[in-house]
Amino acid sequence: MVHAAPPRYRHTYAEYLAYERDSGLKHEFDNGEIVAMAGGSRRHNALALRVGAALDAARQGGCVAFQSDQKVRVLATGRATYPDASVVCGAIEGDPEDPTGPTITNPTVLVEVLSPSTEQEDRGNKWLHYQSIPSLQEYVLVSQAEPRVERYRRLPSGAWEYSETTSGTLELSTGAVLDLTKLYDGLPA
Repeated sequence: MVHAAPPRYRHTYAEYLAYERDSGLKHEFDNGEIVAMAGGSRRHNALALRVGAALDAARQGGCVAFQSDQKVRVLATGRATYPDASVVCGAIEGDPEDPTGPTITNPTVLVEVLSPSTEQEDRGNKWLHYQSIPSLQEYVLVSQAEPRVERYRRLPSGAWEYSETTSGTLELSTGAVLDLTKLYDGLPA
């Protein structure tokens, strides 16, 4: 006899917000599921810090860079995530369903440092959600395994252009320059 798995409880976004506030830990929200965030490796954390520093160093007037504690919500789909780094250019727009919370809804750039446990999600489901953010101009994926930075850039037509950089530099729309030699030099194992 085959036993069916019990149906999963689908949380509301309000339940997610309350749970996250009470837990003191970071969780993502996807299609009614509350997903705990795992800590990153030393290599992951060092890469995320270096990318965030490059984003912050190149800030243009009206832009602000954030690190991984900044929650981003995709209003079109309801997904809430904590990218490794993000930039907002212009007025920061908060989440209308959490008016007193720190969540932003209008990132210009989102960065994910890939790890074995998150790479498939970052390239797949998250990317599908991120594409529906009207303000998003660039989605950047940074490899931990080798010097490689991938970028999806929104074209004026609304289509996304893909490029990959394995050496040299990559300049983002915000003016930030990701120098792969500096990003990967002396990283911990």
